[in-house]
Amino acid sequence: MRTPTVGIVTVTYDSGRFFSTYLRSVEAQSQPPAQTVVVDSGSPDAGFLLSAQDVPSVQVLRERNVGFAAGSNLGWRLVRERDYVLFLNPDAFPAPEFLARATAYLEANPGVGMVSPTLIRYDIAADRPLDVVDTTGVVRTRAGLLAERDQGQPLSVLERYREPNEVPWLCAAMMLARKEALEAVIEGNDELFDESFFMYKEDTDLSWRIRRAGWKLMHHPGLLGYHCRGWQDRKSVSRKARLLTARNEIKMSLKNKSPFVAIGLLKWLAVKLLDR
Repeated sequence: MRTPTVGIVTVTYDSGRFFSTYLRSVEAQSQPPAQTVVVDSGSPDAGFLLSAQDVPSVQVLRERNVGFAAGSNLGWRLVRERDYVLFLNPDAFPAPEFLARATAYLEANPGVGMVSPTLIRYDIAADRPLDVVDTTGVVRTRAGLLAERDQGQPLSVLERYREPNEVPWLCAAMMLARKEALEAVIEGNDELFDESFFMYKEDTDLSWRIRRAGWKLMHHPGLLGYHCRGWQDRKSVSRKARLLTARNEIKMSLKNKSPFVAIGLLKWLAVKLLDR
């Protein structure tokens, strides 16, 4: 049987702290990717990218600061003909069997458009995983807010997940997507991710559009990855980033005809007027 091909797309910005660990995790895959495209979005010091020269399957693009959405689109267009595309943050590290198991799962489940692993928080300074869940997918809380499911919880909570489970949205730190699902939601100007978002919520918007096109989005507890995540709580996120996040949530809700658009508006007002 033919082994399905996978292309990896990664957008970097000042990612030197993580890049060597990222490269090792990609090279350690038991089923190697056919192609890896790293798009650097305007890093002031991009010397860390030199280490990729020793990996023949990795292609590096140097761009101005175009943002995550446009950078991901540049990479995606180069791997577009692959059967599957793994969107992978530079501070996220898949376990060695991730690609083999994830592609096998998608091959066996043609109705699934994208799948993501259990992501565990990783301490890059100590170079080790923590006993903390990073995410098992994105859900809406009872208060109507979007949140990473199980984030910050001890790993013991993972015992509740015995089988792959459907979630409304996935985190693009590490998600494997089917070519057909991506092609079904291309927007004007040949955009996969909506470039007007620049960064933040663009992965939630893509997940929403893929789900609306009839594909399932799954969290698979048998898949494992690690994520450093650049912030630990909302207080550590800059006001500019919080305003952009809230603005994009409003935009995303309007695009996808969500009745929760008011939640995004309230969040934007809270940041704008109260710096909350």
